[in-house]
Amino acid sequence: MKSKYLSVILVLIMVGIVFPMGGDRVRASHMGAVGEELEKGKRPLFVYPGNYREEVSRLKDKFKSAFGYELMDLDEGWRPEEIERFHHAFSQLPENFYRIKGLKGFYRAAQLQVKNSETNAPVAGTSGIPAATFPRFTSIYRQAHQSYQVVLADEPLRIEFYNALFYESEEDFNNIVHHEMGHVFDLSHGFLSFQSEWLKISHFHILHLPALDGKLDSDFLYTLISDPGVLNYGPVSSRHLPTYSRENMQEDFANSVAAYIHYPYFQYTHPKRYQFLKKHVFETKEYFEGKRGNYDSFMEKDFKGALAKQDWQEVNRLVREQSRVLNASLENKMVEMLRHAADQKISVEADLQLAIASCYLIHPKALELRKSLLVSRRIQLARVLRDSRCRRMGGRVFEGDQVKWSLTHLQFYREEERGKIQFLDPVALTAYARGFTTRYQWKLSVTSPRLKMFSHGEFAGSKEPNGGSKIDLERTAQGRYVLPENRELILEVRALRHHPRKSKPLESPWTRIRFVVQKGYDYLGPSQPSFRIIYPASWMGDK
Repeated sequence: MKSKYLSVILVLIMVGIVFPMGGDRVRASHMGAVGEELEKGKRPLFVYPGNYREEVSRLKDKFKSAFGYELMDLDEGWRPEEIERFHHAFSQLPENFYRIKGLKGFYRAAQLQVKNSETNAPVAGTSGIPAATFPRFTSIYRQAHQSYQVVLADEPLRIEFYNALFYESEEDFNNIVHHEMGHVFDLSHGFLSFQSEWLKISHFHILHLPALDGKLDSDFLYTLISDPGVLNYGPVSSRHLPTYSRENMQEDFANSVAAYIHYPYFQYTHPKRYQFLKKHVFETKEYFEGKRGNYDSFMEKDFKGALAKQDWQEVNRLVREQSRVLNASLENKMVEMLRHAADQKISVEADLQLAIASCYLIHPKALELRKSLLVSRRIQLARVLRDSRCRRMGGRVFEGDQVKWSLTHLQFYREEERGKIQFLDPVALTAYARGFTTRYQWKLSVTSPRLKMFSHGEFAGSKEPNGGSKIDLERTAQGRYVLPENRELILEVRALRHHPRKSKPLESPWTRIRFVVQKGYDYLGPSQPSFRIIYPASWMGDK
């Protein structure tokens, strides 16, 4: 396990940070720029009335008295208005989130500092990250103990909050703070996200990751991967792509914690997650009144009522809720209701609100509705694009930026002696919404004595994608297919987006991984694994 590649894999699976580290992986979680309504890195200058330092100290003391945590300064200092927003966000949490053992406080910094494990140089693409939870941890299987271990780094349990957070809307600000506290609660309570009950609910599966120079009796790293056959994972905020919860169990768990507090329909769209959190995290505290029935009937009835009342604020709230889950038949009905309302030609403002509402639905008919309103000159594109979601779903952003995003979380494994790959496509849903179909190309190369491709293939993506894909290499190979054992291989995958009105497909960059196919190696772990959590010695006084 001394290969230089092991350190790279270690970095990739270190978890505990709300957003993935690195340029492409950061983009994979974000729908667009953080705080894009304001110019990044600048704050308005003003003279604070009264004694600034005394006010900061007073508010910090008030926060610690209420919740038991210190607010500490790093290269940025807490400001009075920031502490007041923070205090309000914490007041929404149940009391068992206060005074958690081992969590001494929260740090204020300008931005996340991440360094390349090999060059020690700062990693670009972290300036938009609003917060991060520490410590990091490593997932490793110890052959000597025959156990899956989760080894936490020897650093304090903490959350760091960065400049980007304080440009967020109040809704997103609170959501992010609660998401981070979801990470803390998970970590400080023995990793609820690793418990068999949560694994069963969330459909994550264990995958072994052998080192390039590993032997069958060597220790190895492991990760847990989502199931592309599962339609919905934990719902995410409107500022993220739906693949966010598929990245790993910890993000799925933290997103679910935030959903419990913020999304009224979570109890119906994800009832098993909701009941788990109600029992194990929120101590029966509930934020929304429950009612009998199912999600489809509630949403359809509520949406129809909001349109009939021309309550555009409620219409906007409901489409935001629907954007958190994939439900093609319900979305088809909702688009038809939007179209019916548009046919009534209520007003210019109504046309604008109907167009904006359609941006939150990924059914291709939603785009057709916007286009028809635009062609008939009932809406102005510039006004529609003032909405951040509409900008992110727009053709200019999609074709000018998003199609250039790489596929993420690419893994190779063997299942029943067949070579398979799995990955996330952060752009698949937007492509589907814009009328594109997606195909994936892959190629296999051997690295020595010289780089040479020996197999390639192509695979059609799902007609109704969810962001996760799984490919059988042999079944999708074009021409000769071989999978050499005990040789270093390179696997590359990319996406091709096809549109009926475009002559050439839009291509993503190739995503590449290196691996060695080990004869007799078991890539897939047990369906009900048990995990040993190893906390650092410095924590023992807090446990």
